[in-house]
Amino acid sequence: MTDAPIADPPSDGRANRRRFSNEEKLTIVTESELPGATAAEICRRHGIVTSMLFRWRVQFGFSKQVRTKLAAVKVAGAQSAPLVLNDLLQPPDGMTVIELDDGRRVFAPIGSDPDAVRRHVIEQETAR
Repeated sequence: MTDAPIADPPSDGRANRRRFSNEEKLTIVTESELPGATAAEICRRHGIVTSMLFRWRVQFGFSKQVRTKLAAVKVAGAQSAPLVLNDLLQPPDGMTVIELDDGRRVFAPIGSDPDAVRRHVIEQETAR
């Protein structure tokens, strides 16, 4: 009987991949959180590609972005009604602004019947 392997090793290069334990992965990910640390530097030091570091960051929950907190703003001398910034967003080409009864504005194709658009919006909102 020969000592030849039963099956040939995979030829796709996976046989020489290093395996990291979860503890090792977590240590590397934690290191990437240190002030001044760069992904490239850490990956070079540990012999991994940056995509692997970012995959591990997701795996251990380090990639979650902190939700932005909005601050309440009071305008001096303003009424208690909400401040509406109507001209903040301009309609795209081929669209026009149609104002709804409650003051909101929607974009519709130029030439649309404003009353039909308002009815459509109401129908869509009540259908939910």
